[in-house]
Amino acid sequence: MPRQKTILTGTTVAARPDVSIKWENVDDSQVLRIWQLEGPNIYPQISVLRVPNDAYLKFSQDPKGFMNFVNEHKVFSKDVIVAGPWVSLSSVDQKSNSLDWVLTIVHGKKSTIIVSALPQLKQEDPGSDAQ
Repeated sequence: MPRQKTILTGTTVAARPDVSIKWENVDDSQVLRIWQLEGPNIYPQISVLRVPNDAYLKFSQDPKGFMNFVNEHKVFSKDVIVAGPWVSLSSVDQKSNSLDWVLTIVHGKKSTIIVSALPQLKQEDPGSDAQ
């Protein structure tokens, strides 16, 4: 018998131990489709994107283009029809010109998405001392 998992609505769904998710390369970005763990009919669905700064700037200035990117690359089980709002944390170290971003995307049952953008933390150089 499959394990049962309680979700926020109080209902239960069978966990999917047969599903393994991993980062996939999409253009110059990477996507992690977390929603696949519960299946295509459980909402909200969540995906995470790692994007370079130029892609972040392009996406944040063109929500319709971002929506097309999400649909073209099947980031969710169903196409998105509305993209927004978009929230970002912009208080980052401006010394780095090569920022990468982590976009967390929440996809609702009515095919709308909400995006949060955070600067990606850089891994420390193993030879440097953390201060």
